[in-house]
Amino acid sequence: VSELDEIVFLLSKAGYVGRKAERLVKKIEKMKLPQRPPKGILRHVHLFLYGLIMVAAFIAFAFIAHQQDSQDSLADFVKVQFGDEVDPTLGLFSGCYEKQLKDGWDARVRYVQTQSDRGQGDFEYCLVDGLQTWVFAIVQSKTACDDNFALRSSEERSTSFDLLDAKGDQWLFETGNAISEFQLGEIDPSRFEIECGTISVKGDTTSSTEELCPVMTVDVDAIGFSGSHDWSKTFVLLENLNSEVVQFYQRPVFIGDSPSMEGYELLFFAGRRWVLASATKLLAENDDPFNMENVISLFESSVFWLLEVPTEALSYLSEPVNQGNDQGTPLGLQWYNA
Repeated sequence: VSELDEIVFLLSKAGYVGRKAERLVKKIEKMKLPQRPPKGILRHVHLFLYGLIMVAAFIAFAFIAHQQDSQDSLADFVKVQFGDEVDPTLGLFSGCYEKQLKDGWDARVRYVQTQSDRGQGDFEYCLVDGLQTWVFAIVQSKTACDDNFALRSSEERSTSFDLLDAKGDQWLFETGNAISEFQLGEIDPSRFEIECGTISVKGDTTSSTEELCPVMTVDVDAIGFSGSHDWSKTFVLLENLNSEVVQFYQRPVFIGDSPSMEGYELLFFAGRRWVLASATKLLAENDDPFNMENVISLFESSVFWLLEVPTEALSYLSEPVNQGNDQGTPLGLQWYNA
């Protein structure tokens, strides 16, 4: 329709429709519509709206960048469970890890072990063989990426600041072997003292010892107990001089009711499995294994010593304990010669 209007208008202008129509067309061409320029602030509304949108965009960018820089949106605490089927010492590094902040716009957090009574580990973001990924080092340092690491995630994490994004990844040793039974989860800050605090009972923790089994009996005649060692048949909770239950890896330590020829016998948790061993093989050469204070100080020491203990010093090991089936005691587990 608009094209027909244009054709009629041109024909009228050329005089083919009549002189009256021709004069009307010329009047229309000469007519000018009045323009009313905006007055006052209305002349700058478009600039105001443009500036407002740009300011809002910069504020949003700064807020997101600050969150990434300060890493406030990431988990403050994580709990880790390592499998020990490939490396028998890896389970010693299971436990709670705390977020530590770094400086810089592209900085990523690191997570370090918070419990001094166990192996000290360090999760950090590193560049390994051209792959940007999360790495676990067995020794905390300011340059964990330069240390010989124990594990790394097989997935590249170039766009993620969150360690929890790697919990479903396959984690590999430096040799390329895959770790099994790796578990990683966030701990609510309000439950930190519960999850990472005192004694664990049936998968949780408590400062009370009322629910702990005070006495356990061992069937030393069962198949698997070999050798001439005369093991104690009864184990009781080990208590210090203040009548407090001695703890190790958030679990109670049990001691044989009477010392054998090799000193006291100890039953304790080591991050992944329960362990049965003689005190004489755990203490230093000059420490008296029949001295109760030496035994207690072993588990209350601020220096982590278990990593230095050779496997042959341990007599028996339980089956692996996961967070899902952890009952807080060695009861009901399968046992094996170490």
